[in-house]
Amino acid sequence: MLNAVLVDDEILAIELLEAMLKEIGGVEIIGKFSNPLEGLESLEVLQPDILFLDIEMKEMNGIKLAEDIESLASQTEIVFVTAYDEYALEAFNVHAVDYILKPIEKSRLEKTVQRIYQRRKQPDFPFKRESSLRANFLGGFRLIDQHNEPIKWRTKKVKEFCAYLIHQNKPVHREQIMEELWPDRTLDKASVALHTSVYHLRKELKNHGYHDSIKYVDERYSLSIELSSDVQNLKKFIGQTQVKIEDVKKLIDLYKNHYLAEEYYDWALEERGQLQKRVAQFLEKFVVTSFMETDIVLKEAIEKLIEMDPWEERYTLYLVQFYIQQENNPAAIESYNRYKTTLWKQLGIKPQEKLENLIKNI
Repeated sequence: MLNAVLVDDEILAIELLEAMLKEIGGVEIIGKFSNPLEGLESLEVLQPDILFLDIEMKEMNGIKLAEDIESLASQTEIVFVTAYDEYALEAFNVHAVDYILKPIEKSRLEKTVQRIYQRRKQPDFPFKRESSLRANFLGGFRLIDQHNEPIKWRTKKVKEFCAYLIHQNKPVHREQIMEELWPDRTLDKASVALHTSVYHLRKELKNHGYHDSIKYVDERYSLSIELSSDVQNLKKFIGQTQVKIEDVKKLIDLYKNHYLAEEYYDWALEERGQLQKRVAQFLEKFVVTSFMETDIVLKEAIEKLIEMDPWEERYTLYLVQFYIQQENNPAAIESYNRYKTTLWKQLGIKPQEKLENLIKNI
């Protein structure tokens, strides 16, 4: 992170520059001065990495101020920001690192800050990106880039390796990774496969602006990228103690399929089962507490439960009761017959007595 001081006798210009630097990221503003003399006095104490300095100011010319800076803050990089281009030669004579014309373009300012990072040999450049990567786990695994496009994988194993690191969300020992991703290979071949996957994943993420995406410390790999996921959003809903109807709507829309259901990842099975159980508990809690309602969301919640586990008779019982409460007996009987037929064809058994009696009483 670079520390910066802004000096401009126009307050609006300072505010605009500050807002733009915050959008870019990587710079912490430690001082703002509309009076250049006050700004000059502060430099010895603040010792900023960068001084963004206007040239045409009432109290003091920016070129003259820059000439006085070296003795106060010799390590400070000076960037002139001005509406006039005739001072360019003078600016570089006082060793300014850059000269930006107003109105400032964000891309131009970003290049300036990045250049200063490189000059000062900072290890990382923590710019804020337009948006982080987004991972989808419900159904198949997809990693969506900043342009809302899915990342294309060199091999299926590179894709699985990326999904695995996100799934773990912590450093994982290389031996555990090899055991879970390449269980049928010898140690040497699994090690080669791991190194190859690391190389290709790191290269792919670098193409999307993530230059230090995979950490390797103490024989453990971890993913170090800005990331959001559909599972994170899902867990926010099911983690709430109070079930709200708007959250139920969002959950039903979000939970299109089980966790990595379209993939054949053995390491995902436990998380898939736990997540499915928690979603079912959340929806059933809503169904039980809202049973006197006739809202369409109640019906959708019951149908989602049946979709998740068609063999759980309790869910069909909820649906039949819902239709009876709405005085829609034909729909109740149809739901019962559909469940009875499926149950007999697939498992060779009949519905339990409670559901049978409910239909007989219609």
